[in-house]
Amino acid sequence: MTDATPGSAETTADPAAASAPAAGEPASDAIADPAQETGGVAAPEVSPGTPGDEQTSLAEPPPAPRGLSYAVDIVFCVDVTGSMTPILDQVKANALRFYSDVQSNLTAKGKTIDELRVRVVAFRDIVADGEAALLESPFFELPAEETAFSGFVNGLVAEGGGDAPESGLEAVALAMTSPWTTRGDRRRQVVVVWTDQPAHPLDASALSPAFTGRVPGDFSALTDLWEDPQGPLGSSSKRLILFAPDGPGWSDISGVWENVVHHPSQAGGGLSDIDYGTIIDSIGNSV
Repeated sequence: MTDATPGSAETTADPAAASAPAAGEPASDAIADPAQETGGVAAPEVSPGTPGDEQTSLAEPPPAPRGLSYAVDIVFCVDVTGSMTPILDQVKANALRFYSDVQSNLTAKGKTIDELRVRVVAFRDIVADGEAALLESPFFELPAEETAFSGFVNGLVAEGGGDAPESGLEAVALAMTSPWTTRGDRRRQVVVVWTDQPAHPLDASALSPAFTGRVPGDFSALTDLWEDPQGPLGSSSKRLILFAPDGPGWSDISGVWENVVHHPSQAGGGLSDIDYGTIIDSIGNSV
């Protein structure tokens, strides 16, 4: 695997490049041979440049070896401004079946997980919406807490936001510092971003005190947090999936960060070109 290079049309980085696992991560996640964890890297495909094409790719890892348990945490960073009504309606309609849909997708790919937890970081625009710009849920363990998960999602309202861009990078920072599980022999920490707008530059001074210390002051510090092998995310377990337009913030991430797959969306289109099946399949490919 090669590290992502800035400005590349399609980039893949080595999730096993770091020599040590993240704090709290079992030593078995620090894989010397990337093929043991990711199954190798497929040759990059040439993107035709259409809005739905991925800008980054991740090889599909094999299931955990027999006898080992696999724990997966997924954090959804969801833009809940007015234009995102189409995708938010999809999420609400499918919340109660999300667990079974993910499990079916994984089974079809020959993968098995023992524990699945999900949580949501909803975001708007700190400049326009103040304290209402960021809203977090706890982790919900599925399927046991799928009713509570559905209830939280159904309580989200697509409104506000002002003009583009939105506070998506703050949401990513909150997702990265989630209380990730320490259970399981193998772990996967997946962050999924859904937005149809570019991202504001980070401005920690605009945050409410509740988020002080959890959001870096600039993009460079956010990058350091993502790449730190001793940080909150495991070097070989982290994945970031972007359903976001090419533009400030998101193109910066997909051009530089490791373990990222980017599905470019139409700016201002409410992700109308992204269907639920694509979301589920992208999650399945990252587990």
